[in-house]
Amino acid sequence: MGREGLSVRVAGLSALPPSARRARLYESAVRRAFARERAHARGEVSVVFLSREKMRGMNRQYLGHDFDTDVISFAHEPVPGLAAGERPLGDVFVSAWLLRRQAAEQGHSVLREALTLVIHGTLHLLGHDDATPRERARMFRRQDEILEVLGA
Repeated sequence: MGREGLSVRVAGLSALPPSARRARLYESAVRRAFARERAHARGEVSVVFLSREKMRGMNRQYLGHDFDTDVISFAHEPVPGLAAGERPLGDVFVSAWLLRRQAAEQGHSVLREALTLVIHGTLHLLGHDDATPRERARMFRRQDEILEVLGA
């Protein structure tokens, strides 16, 4: 979509098993989340799958937490001088290691868990929070709606 709409970039797919290397599906997940929350958003969202070590390092460096986490999102402030379509909106970082573990624990595919985490991180970019039981329930309902539309 480039300058006129939402651009989604996906990196780090090699950290996932071949069955979960579905860049277009992750792009669709991000676009679905934005479509409902911020339909006319312009700019770029990056989704990056990381190793356990890199994800843990980010969690320590940026959030001050010395433990594994499944997803970290960073929303970006507007950058002066950039056209709306070139503006970075945010980044979603997903632990490829932890999503594999969680998929096994939940009894579903790595692809479904990866999609769930990409959607979860994107909803955080859009201002959703999961700090309270009520917020968590609302966020998880929205995740499930998007997963259903994607057929995952």
